[in-house]
Amino acid sequence: MKIIEIDLKNLNVEMNKDINLVLGYFDGVHLGHQYLIKKAISEGDTGVMTFDLSPNFALGKNTVNSLLTSLSDKASIFQQMGVKYLYILRMSEDLLKLSKDDFINQILRKISPKKIFIGTDYRFGYKAEGTPEYLKEFFKVEVVDLQLLHDLKISSRYIKEFISNGEVEKAKESLGRYYSVYGLVVEGKHNGEKIGFPTANIEMDYPYVLPKIGVYMGYVKLENSSYKAIISVSTHPTIEELNSPIIEAHLLYYKGSLYGREVKLEFVSYMRDIKKFNSLEELGEQLKKDREIAKNALQE
Repeated sequence: MKIIEIDLKNLNVEMNKDINLVLGYFDGVHLGHQYLIKKAISEGDTGVMTFDLSPNFALGKNTVNSLLTSLSDKASIFQQMGVKYLYILRMSEDLLKLSKDDFINQILRKISPKKIFIGTDYRFGYKAEGTPEYLKEFFKVEVVDLQLLHDLKISSRYIKEFISNGEVEKAKESLGRYYSVYGLVVEGKHNGEKIGFPTANIEMDYPYVLPKIGVYMGYVKLENSSYKAIISVSTHPTIEELNSPIIEAHLLYYKGSLYGREVKLEFVSYMRDIKKFNSLEELGEQLKKDREIAKNALQE
């Protein structure tokens, strides 16, 4: 997949009349997004145009921990789907102020795709004044209906709500894969080792949506290997309670140090609430039960 960065201060976009172009931000690249992209791919070589930063972030509408996928996450998924070109619009104040006509003339006309694919809710240009109908005045455009699941629109907003409520199984239904985050394993206080449950403390490398506080079963992906895991999102109420939650993972069949390595956490299902135990021993007994449940429930 060829990656083309577009910066308004240094516009150098090659014409590519032979491709279909799919427009959107695509946070999560959920099944609705995938349907739209696959429709374009079915008609020929396809490019996807997105932003390097969330427009809502740039406009100050979002706070931390509110995104489903990083740019690199999205690029990986696009490539796996068979996208040939990824156009990345570099977010800037000038881009936010770009009128609908300037967006068409300065960017889309320079690429000159044979066909554009968008969802019914796609908007573009300053104050989102550009509509699918307006875009049809300049290009051949296919507007694809939003996809439904259980009579509910598949949307990034709903998926974020599922994750924030601990309903990661529902998130998986809409994403078409487990909800996952990437992060770096950092040094912790080694409290888990004291009770026979060494954990990897994960420092997320992107403002991902943080799942509801609780204990989950899932997988930890390390390079080309996958390990069954218990993943906790917790403030450590039993041991030195923290002001904000952290993510820790206990890998069921891994021995060795993970410090300084990047891992991928996949959340499969919610197991239980976090509670304050009377002792470390009591916590250890509960973790043994959690480990047994995860060992039997998770697939190899």
